[in-house]
Amino acid sequence: MAHQTKLLKQELSTEKLKEYFPNGQVNTYSKGYIISYIHKKVSTFRWLLEGGVNYYISFENPESDILVCQNSEPFSTIGLNGFNTPQRFTYKAVVSSPKATFFEIPFIALEAYLKKGHQNILLKNIGAKLYRVLQTALLKQTELLNPVRFQPFVEDRQFFISPVAEHEEIVSLMRRSPFLDYFEEENLMALAGLAERREYEPDEVLYVQDGSSNGLFILIHGEVTIKRIENTIEIKQRSIKNAGFVFGWSCLLKEKDICSAITNTKTSAYFIPDGELMKLFRKDDAFEGQFFKRLLWLMGNQLNAAFVRYIGLLGEHSIEAVYQLISNNKSRLLLSSPLHQVPHLLKSNTTKQFAYDALIGLVKKGTSLERHIASLSLELLSEDQKEHEFISGLQQIYENVAEKESQNPKMNRKVCAELTVKVFDKVPYIIEGLENLPESTGNIFIYNHLVNDQHYVLNNNFQITLDSHFLSAMVLYKKYNEPGIRTVRIGKGQEYGHQNYYDNLGYINVYTQESEQQTATCKKESRSIFYSEASKYLQNDYNLIISPEGTSYRTDESPGPFKMGAFKLALNTVPEPYIIPVVMVNFDHRIGKSLYYCAIKEPFKLSEKVPSRNNADLYAFVQQYENNYKGYVQTAIKRAEQLNVSSSGADSLEEPPAIWCNEIKRLKRRVDKLETQENLIAFYGSSSVRLWVNMKRDLSPFNVVNLGFGGSTFAWCIHYFDEIFKEANPSKIVLYAGENDLNDGKTPQEVLSGCMELVQLVKNKYPDIELALISLKPSVEREHLIPLIMETNLMLSKYFITELNAQYINVFAQMITTDNRPIPELYLSDGLHLNKQGYALWSTAIKKALQAADSLELEI
Repeated sequence: MAHQTKLLKQELSTEKLKEYFPNGQVNTYSKGYIISYIHKKVSTFRWLLEGGVNYYISFENPESDILVCQNSEPFSTIGLNGFNTPQRFTYKAVVSSPKATFFEIPFIALEAYLKKGHQNILLKNIGAKLYRVLQTALLKQTELLNPVRFQPFVEDRQFFISPVAEHEEIVSLMRRSPFLDYFEEENLMALAGLAERREYEPDEVLYVQDGSSNGLFILIHGEVTIKRIENTIEIKQRSIKNAGFVFGWSCLLKEKDICSAITNTKTSAYFIPDGELMKLFRKDDAFEGQFFKRLLWLMGNQLNAAFVRYIGLLGEHSIEAVYQLISNNKSRLLLSSPLHQVPHLLKSNTTKQFAYDALIGLVKKGTSLERHIASLSLELLSEDQKEHEFISGLQQIYENVAEKESQNPKMNRKVCAELTVKVFDKVPYIIEGLENLPESTGNIFIYNHLVNDQHYVLNNNFQITLDSHFLSAMVLYKKYNEPGIRTVRIGKGQEYGHQNYYDNLGYINVYTQESEQQTATCKKESRSIFYSEASKYLQNDYNLIISPEGTSYRTDESPGPFKMGAFKLALNTVPEPYIIPVVMVNFDHRIGKSLYYCAIKEPFKLSEKVPSRNNADLYAFVQQYENNYKGYVQTAIKRAEQLNVSSSGADSLEEPPAIWCNEIKRLKRRVDKLETQENLIAFYGSSSVRLWVNMKRDLSPFNVVNLGFGGSTFAWCIHYFDEIFKEANPSKIVLYAGENDLNDGKTPQEVLSGCMELVQLVKNKYPDIELALISLKPSVEREHLIPLIMETNLMLSKYFITELNAQYINVFAQMITTDNRPIPELYLSDGLHLNKQGYALWSTAIKKALQAADSLELEI
């Protein structure tokens, strides 16, 4: 993995270290030996020669240690915390292999060496190794980050350069960066002289994973997302919003970028080309040494941040992660800093908002260190903050129902429903089966009632039941403009808040096993009142919401035993209402942990299911239907899991992925910005087109435009064709699609049909257009599809060559071995998308085909 470059002229070796540090020692430790403790002062600096080390973050006791990184990179180091005040370890390092060997020196010896000059080679080597450890730490986060289907992006870098500000203005921005604020004014002025200001539209790519940033970026304003792709899964590592934030520095170590950087909004940044920076360093060896020493400081901070972020991603430890982050920096913070209070404020839902207010305020007006810590804290707490907003929303529902003096239950139900809609519109949910809802009202909705997670208990111990409120607001209220009438249990004496809340909504009270004990006579009278009130509501065209279980269960235990009440009511009400079964899944989970899922089944009338009105027949039906309902729930659990994984995928034409909204806008802007459309060749299709970064250069002198969008199928190409090509006037269109169709389960014949439909659409808009089709490529990731790809290519080639008399460009044959295996060297690490070598092959084949078509035209 070593990079032989001008920057790193020498790879480290034990002999080289002994040359630098003659008094250094080689020591070997057994598995389990603790190299460093959290908060222990750094006295020894170590290079790992052989073996492995685990990094842990500890909480209150050793049993709560959390593994945050595993490292076995030869010549990686332990002890860089010595460069950061207060020179103490922020992690525990433990030997993980049977034995581990280190080259060790006193930290003061390293400091003395670095003061001598001519130390830059060593600093760069330490930096390169540290960068690889940082990469390992970031990769460990991918186990926990929320994945979405990869929507590939094009590194077109369509920025424009605006006039550069005065150097003093640039230096002022640099002073907002903890990394750059370290340097002297003359150094910053020198950097400012190299900077160019770049303006980016949303969704523009600054640099791509496994490539090079080619220089330093300093954010002026806007937002940049750092993403990583692993096995076709896209993982957002973090967002950059703070003015003065420096990123893209890995190019100075001649290391490939771990992630890609893409703008979220209109963004401005200063860019310092790495070549110009290296020229500056050659003129000022001392500044180069300071710069790389500071870069080690930055990477050390980012490594610590990666460890802390990993803890936060574990879900239950985000607040502990913030505590750890602030604790690690206590000695560097002013005693008056509000950050000292944040961990305490986060411990209670009552005071959390004060913590968030403090953090948001510090991001805007804090010192550079406070801004950095506050920004990272908010990032770590992002899920907790959403949950806090969710709980606050539940509290608002309660306050607007139970604590208002309104005596109008109908109005209270409407207020409750509207507030509930606001709460759930901010969390992930899916409702399926809305087409099954009857147009008329006066029906009975039955559902499997789920317990609430205890995290959502309000301060007065009241619980806003999530599933029933969701059903009432998100289904009934949105459909009928009336949230329906629920049956609710009679509360216990001390649950005055419970009873007051539901009384204000005008719901029907029933006794359950969780109600306060009453006499048999009282319960009998209550049942009589239930049937009487419920019948009146139905006859007045109100929908009823009833849980046949009479109590709540967890999703995996649901439903519980059905009681007869709801079914007796339906059978004995005139006119007979429909029963609409609604299946609820995951409402017993905390938001963000699972997808809230609701499935509305087909309505039925009980008289059509039960042969007679006697209790025996009804009881037999209810018992059987309870078993059927268990099957509904199990199916819903699996469906929710599928939707949760693919919710950002491109599987349904009914709901285009949200990421494509900006994608399509960007393609339209690309057409608008064309200098000329004369002899324009438009490439249209999926990610293999979209990711062709250097298409214009590779296919020069042809006038080409890249209009591909990631994850697309023929169906999506048809869907967006008119919108994307609205202002385009190409003379030729080159198509590439079908891979994703096959991966989604389509047959070769269905792919051909999709292609023919797209071709017809193209011909309708451009009757005289020239067409070409690139064959489907093989890939390592989808090697199992190669037989289908070959069959599809045969059909497509026959259609294009024989029926359309159009070009078919066969790249498949050049990308496969004699035994029909894909050539791995042509692909990125995901095994699916092409690397530079792969696109070089495409360039040759496609350019040759375009030239051949031109020659044919000339002959004609």
